[in-house]
Formats: sequence, C-alpha cells, structure tokens
Amino acid sequence: MLTRVTAVEFARAARNGRTRPVMLVCADAAGTEVELYAKLSARCDLGPASLAREAIAACLAGDLGLPVPQPFLVDLPAAWVASVPDADLRTAMAGSVPVAFGSRIAGSQFAAWHAGNHLRPEMVATALAIFTFDAIIQNVDRRDGNPNCLVMGDHLRIIDHELAFSHGLILGWQPPWQIGALQGLVPPGKHIFRDKLRKHSLDFAPIRDAWSALSDGRVDGYAAALPPEWAAAATDVAAAIRLIKDARDHIDGCLAEVQRVLT
Repeated sequence: MLTRVTAVEFARAARNGRTRPVMLVCADAAGTEVELYAKLSARCDLGPASLAREAIAACLAGDLGLPVPQPFLVDLPAAWVASVPDADLRTAMAGSVPVAFGSRIAGSQFAAWHAGNHLRPEMVATALAIFTFDAIIQNVDRRDGNPNCLVMGDHLRIIDHELAFSHGLILGWQPPWQIGALQGLVPPGKHIFRDKLRKHSLDFAPIRDAWSALSDGRVDGYAAALPPEWAAAATDVAAAIRLIKDARDHIDGCLAEVQRVLT
C-alpha cells in the first residue's frame, strides 16, 4: 500500500508548489531506486497531519482506480540530511519528522492542466471519478490557477492532497451526502472539471461500484500503513477514515449531490 524507501540523493527543489517539495532519488530495501517528490512536515501547514492526509488520499485513490502517482514513505536519515548541500533545505529536513511523504515523478511528458484544455470523451469517466473523489474527501485544491492535475494526451495524473479531509475545520460543515453540501463547487473555477463535465453524458455506475467495494478492513489499512513517526496526526487520521467509511455507506446520497452540482 505504501512502500518505504530511503533517501540516497538530493536532486533539486521543485520549481513551484506551496509546500516546496524536493526531488529525491530513493532506494527500497532491495536497492531499487526511484525518483520522487518528497514533502516535508516542516513545510506543511499541519505538519505530520498534512502528510497523513496526503497518504490516505493516495491510498484511497489507488483503490478507486484513479490515476494517482505511486505513493511512498521516505526515510530521511540524520547523517544523510547533514550531507544535503542546500542549507535552507537541510534546516527544513532537520526540523521535520524523519519520514516524509513521497510521490513518484510522473515524467516530463506530463504538463499541468490548464483552463484551455479540452475534456475529450475518452477522459470523461476519469474526470467524473476525480470530481466525485474530491467532492467526497473535501479536497478544495483542484481549481483554476492551482489544478494539481497533470495531463498527457488522454492521460491524467492527480497530485497534492494535503488539504483534503479538512472538514473538521469548516464551520457548519455538512457531509457530502446531504443536499446542498457541495454547493461550494458550483462557482466557476472552483474545480477544474465541473463546467467541462456538464457538457457530457455522465455514467455514475462505475463510481458507485468502486466506492461500494471498499471494505472496512481495506480502509482501516490506510491508517495502519502510516508510520509511527506521524503519530501526532492520529485525530486527523481517524476523522479521514470515518469520512471515507461514512461516504461509502451513503454513496448514493453522495452521487445524488454530485449530480445536483453538475446540472
């Protein structure tokens, strides 16, 4: 579910991104190397809780068949951190929990989604599943100007979910299966796919099937896969797991509300 790797080489800092992730070369227990972007707890608004939200969202997305880059837990050994040439980055790593969240690099052939992109018929099913995913997990950060979505031809990749599961911070929050709960997605630009999806015929059956297939054991596994170094995020983790299970149990209501905001 979450492969654990160890940082072995610092490549560079990301060119953009609110949390300023870093590009690293890492190795798993067998010595196989992977290039990934790593997020540090010290550079996230909620520290380890942001990393935990990101990891849970990635695990859930994978089980739902959504195009999310492979997630990793990234060990940052103290001796290796001390060898990083960038002083600011060294300080951020030293001030972070020693396990970062990693996401496999999609590749230079992918580009950021922008408002001028067309939603081709072949992309509609995936875009609808992503829209529903974001609506349910309360991810407000896939919007015009900050799409957190990569595209190559008909292929999409969704990234950056540390702002998901923030429902506990919203005054008067309503669960996504209640009428009116997703009204915030209606204004233009609030979600990159909303206006584009409204132009197409939409099939919700595969989304209903994918959510309904999530077992309690599988969802509990998302929390169990998190490292003990993120223990401070326990309350956020429990809230995220509860929301996923509740949404699964009320998936017909969730889909009815999604349909409402897409009409």
